[in-house]
Amino acid sequence: MTINTIAIQSPGDMGHEIGRILVNGGFKVVSALDGRSKRTRDLAKSSGIIDVGNLENLYNGVDLILSIMRPDEALNFISKMCDLANFHKARPLLVDLNAVAPSTALKAEQLSLKAGLDFLDGGIIGEPPRVPENRSPRLYVSGTRAKELMALNQSGLDFRDLGSKCGSASGIKMAYAALTKGLTAIAINSMVTAKLHNVQNEFLNELKFSQENLFGHLEKGLPSMCPKAYRWIGEMEEISKTHSELDLPKNLFEGAADIYRLVEKSPLGEEIVENRKLGTSAENVADVLADFLEK
Repeated sequence: MTINTIAIQSPGDMGHEIGRILVNGGFKVVSALDGRSKRTRDLAKSSGIIDVGNLENLYNGVDLILSIMRPDEALNFISKMCDLANFHKARPLLVDLNAVAPSTALKAEQLSLKAGLDFLDGGIIGEPPRVPENRSPRLYVSGTRAKELMALNQSGLDFRDLGSKCGSASGIKMAYAALTKGLTAIAINSMVTAKLHNVQNEFLNELKFSQENLFGHLEKGLPSMCPKAYRWIGEMEEISKTHSELDLPKNLFEGAADIYRLVEKSPLGEEIVENRKLGTSAENVADVLADFLEK
């Protein structure tokens, strides 16, 4: 397959930056932005992504659709695209790059194949490719056509082929996110506990002394988490689902989902990447949450 036109649904914090890299690499990048927020539209415009209106227009000359959205919306999007396939001859390749359980990816593949659409499982590990470094996250993909996406690496992205088995890319994403975002969830509870017991400074000093690397993760991870907490709820649920299906205890990440629900409900949940006012340090994240819990 020759890839000329790529759709990104949806061009949020990660999606619009990946779209920008692809546009700069010479690809035409589009998105169906009907009903999307002004922020999403502005991000898309800033990256050179063309608004094509509704989802049905993604069947108009699009070779490849990259799904980059909240995990809890991923399967519904695939289902909508499969329903629309009944009315069109075009057959774009669907790539789900969301943080979902391998079983969710397999269900998406089954829906796609039934509708006559090819499907690739995927998972993104790393931060969006910000200027000026433009360092790409790792975009793991698996499925029978995974090798075709390696052509996109000429643009500066870092797609990695995990073979022909659907579920492999989601598997590595679940394993990685369980470790990193699970640790961030634990850090939230630890920081708030120390704050509410009036030992926050002593706790941080102890971490600096005895857990220097962990302290570094906490200092970076808690502030960057705030604008993303609402998306991480579904991700924790998908991790819990993954563990349950492997006969591992699922309760740990059900609890992590509850931690991110708390953050979403607090004033930190109103933060956006482009305009941070709260939670700009690990200490401030704990302060805001402690105040929220005491009200």
